[in-house]
Amino acid sequence: MDFLIQEKGGKEISAKLLFSSCIKYLKEHFRKTIDERQIGVREDKIKWIITVPAIWNDSCKQFMRESATEAGIPGDQFTLVFEPEAASVCARFLQVEKTENEQQTIILKTFQPGTKILVVDAGGGTVDISAQEVLPDNCLNIIHKVRGGDYGGNSVNMAYRSMLVRLFSGPCIIAFKKNHPIDYMDMMRSFEGKKKTFKPSDTKVSSKIAATLLEISEDNCQSSFEDIASNSQYTGGVHVKRDKLFIDVNIFLEFFKHSVSKLVKDINEILQHERCQDVRAIMLVGGYADCELLFNAVKQAFPDKNVFVPHEGSLSVLTGAVIYGHIPKIVSSRVCNFTYGIALYVPFEPGMPQHKMFRYDGQLWCNDVFMISYKIDTVVNVGDTKRINVGKTFLTPEVQHLRKEPLTIPVYISDKENPKYVTDQGCIKHCVFKIPPVKGEWPEVLEGHIDFEIAGTEMIGTFVDEDTGDIITSVKIEFLPKTENNPSDDHRRRIYDPEMSHSDYDIQ
Repeated sequence: MDFLIQEKGGKEISAKLLFSSCIKYLKEHFRKTIDERQIGVREDKIKWIITVPAIWNDSCKQFMRESATEAGIPGDQFTLVFEPEAASVCARFLQVEKTENEQQTIILKTFQPGTKILVVDAGGGTVDISAQEVLPDNCLNIIHKVRGGDYGGNSVNMAYRSMLVRLFSGPCIIAFKKNHPIDYMDMMRSFEGKKKTFKPSDTKVSSKIAATLLEISEDNCQSSFEDIASNSQYTGGVHVKRDKLFIDVNIFLEFFKHSVSKLVKDINEILQHERCQDVRAIMLVGGYADCELLFNAVKQAFPDKNVFVPHEGSLSVLTGAVIYGHIPKIVSSRVCNFTYGIALYVPFEPGMPQHKMFRYDGQLWCNDVFMISYKIDTVVNVGDTKRINVGKTFLTPEVQHLRKEPLTIPVYISDKENPKYVTDQGCIKHCVFKIPPVKGEWPEVLEGHIDFEIAGTEMIGTFVDEDTGDIITSVKIEFLPKTENNPSDDHRRRIYDPEMSHSDYDIQ
């Protein structure tokens, strides 16, 4: 699984090559540091943790695992951790909750068992929201399916860039970025700082503006910035003095409108759920959480909640990931984001779609039935598995060559609780289990099963041959890339495909 991404100059590079190279550099730098300090840690004793947004789908997580493998990290020494969960793990063990004693002295303590909190990991690209409950054994239960989206701090930067485009024109900004990339980065870095230092009492916000941008604009438009601004929708709201762009506070607040409204909406929807109505605290972590404007917006929207940013909140994910590596079972359950299942055919009954009916061995059958394994919004304990029974015969000469081929079992997901057919709206083919012959060749009559788990940070499958007892502890799972913009993609088709219909397995 790989794709091409563009750097700022428009050149393309393999995403897997880029990510694996970055991981490899960090790995080798860490090893060099250990060697220089003569700590004496063996390579096989190191557990590598990579944190990812909780809203990432399985294909993205598979991409990260493959990148880590190419970087030289063995699969059994590598773990993916969800970022908001890492932050809450940090909060569970460090003193972050403020209370007052009888003398009105503020006391910091860890969250007590029974406490329910929302962890908002507000990063540059995405925002992840995880609802969690602290258990008596110090573990955490995830009590709501993850919410969030791409409305992190970078969405504010994008709104600022949109204003620059409206002021200077698109071609002008493109030329500026291409010919003066350092000036562009310095200018955006200055704005990034203003996001964190802005105070509600401010009436104007000043941010650095590059002289090269003003020169390009004057050359292209043959007019000064003040003339350009006066003829734009920002008349009276922006002006330049020396190397500073002064922005009216109302315009500056508009940059945050999309991000803040989306965050408040998602938090509110989570709090409406029956399992989350007694949530008492909202913890903001991540780089974007340092923005006072964001903090105040959440606090104002939810005045009955204890909204806070822990000390060094931008490091909470990193610290929690280290703790998670030492206590990997600290998260004991999660909530299904989708309904999971496989496709079966079953005896045809009145009311079933006629176009799915077919005759086999003298009996009428209905194809493409969605056999549910896990239901959306249900709590699943980490380690719990569902069983897919696998049975197949290779008795006739024309199928003998298939005995050396892997068995493939598609898994489907749906955003509905009770889908009837894998071709229903909202159902997609999510991944494929690929099981190689245990001893190089399948027996003529195969009976076995797959135990698969979804409650961890990654889906896991284990195949057992019931006749021989042979076990494949790591079934290969090929996740299919998300292709919403290409609904005709064969990998994500929602129409009937006989090759996707299997009659050789069911779910217990």
